[in-house]
Amino acid sequence: MSSDSKIYSKLLEESDKQIWNDFVNESPWSTILQFWQWGDTKETEGWTPYRIAVFNDQKIIVGAQILVKPAPVLGNYLYVPHGPVFQTIEDFSRGWDKLHFHLLNFAKAHNCFVIELEPMLGVHADENELSAGLVHYTNTDILDHILNKGYMKTSRNMQPKYKLLYDLTKSEDELLGLMKKNTRYNVKYAMKKGVQIEECSPKDKNIQAKLRRFYDLVLDMQKRSNGYPVRPFKTFTRLFEAFADTDNIALFEAKYEDDLITTNISERTKTWSSSFYAGSNRLHSNVKAPYLLRWESIRSAKKYGSKVYDFWGFIPESDQHKGYSDTKLSFGGVRIDTYGLLSLPIDSNKFFIWDKIIPLRGKIIELLRKVKR
Repeated sequence: MSSDSKIYSKLLEESDKQIWNDFVNESPWSTILQFWQWGDTKETEGWTPYRIAVFNDQKIIVGAQILVKPAPVLGNYLYVPHGPVFQTIEDFSRGWDKLHFHLLNFAKAHNCFVIELEPMLGVHADENELSAGLVHYTNTDILDHILNKGYMKTSRNMQPKYKLLYDLTKSEDELLGLMKKNTRYNVKYAMKKGVQIEECSPKDKNIQAKLRRFYDLVLDMQKRSNGYPVRPFKTFTRLFEAFADTDNIALFEAKYEDDLITTNISERTKTWSSSFYAGSNRLHSNVKAPYLLRWESIRSAKKYGSKVYDFWGFIPESDQHKGYSDTKLSFGGVRIDTYGLLSLPIDSNKFFIWDKIIPLRGKIIELLRKVKR
C-alpha cells in the first residue's frame, strides 16, 4: 500500500467485492467487464484477475480490474478491459497518479512485459446527434492524462473498436424514431405475428438447459458464417454461476410456434448495458424475431435503469460482415470509434514482438487460409 495524505491505493481482497461492484456499477465509463464476477468468469479462459483501487479516505475514486495471462516466452501479459474505472473526471484526475504507479509496480513484480488499458473512450464518428448522455465517452482530458504517463496508442484492440450506442435517457418513441423505417416495421411485425420473448434470470430453475440451447444456436450460427472463434461452453455456465446472486445478466429467448429461433445474453449495470453474446437458426425467418429480441433487450435495460445501450460492435466497410453490421446500424444510435489498446511497455523488446511480430504472423496465417479456400 502507498499513502499520500488521505489518498492511498491497495490491492483488493474478496472481502472488498461488494464495495468494488458498487463503485463500478455507478461509473459512467465502466461496463460489466469490470465487475468482480467477470474477472472470476475469465479464469475459465486462463486469466487471473486482480483489482487495484485508489481511495480518498474510505471512498474509491479510481480503480482497475486487471487480467493477467501467461504469454509463451515473453512472460505475463497485463490487460485492463474497459478501464480504468472512475465516477467523475475530478476523481480520475485526483487518483490516476496513484493507480498508474501501483499498476506499474504490480506489473514489474509479476513479470509482466506490458500494461495494456482499453478504456471506454473514443471519438464521435458520424453525423448523428451526440447527446448529453453519451458525450462523456469522448472526453479528451482523460486520454491526455493516460498518455502523459507514457502509454501509447496502438493499432490493436481486444474489445470492439467501432461502437454504436443508444442514449437510454431518450423515450421509447424517440428510440424507435432513430431506427430505419424497415427496422421499425420489422420490430412491430414480429410483435403482430406473435413472436414471444422470454427473459430468464441466472436463478431460473431451467437455466442450464436454456444455456445448452443457447450454445447450440451459437454453434449453428458459427457454422453458417464459415467459422469464427466461439468461447467454450464452460465460460457461459461459469458466467451464470458467478452472477447468480445479481440481476446484472439475463438470458433472452425468442420463440415462434414453440420453436426457439434466436437468443442472447444481456448484460447491464446502472449506467451501461449490452447484449454481446447471441445465437440463432434459420427457422421462421419471415417473422423477423431477431429484431424484436434486440428491441426487447433494449427495453429491459432501459427499465432496469441503464443509461446507455451498447450494440457492442460492428465492422464498417467490410463485405464479409456487411449483413451483421448493417442490421445493427439500422437501429440508429451514435457511432463512437474507441481508441483501442493503450500500451505501456515494461520490456520494449518483448513488447515489439507482441505488438508487431505476433500480429503480422496472424495476418499471414489468415491470408494463407483464404488462399486455400
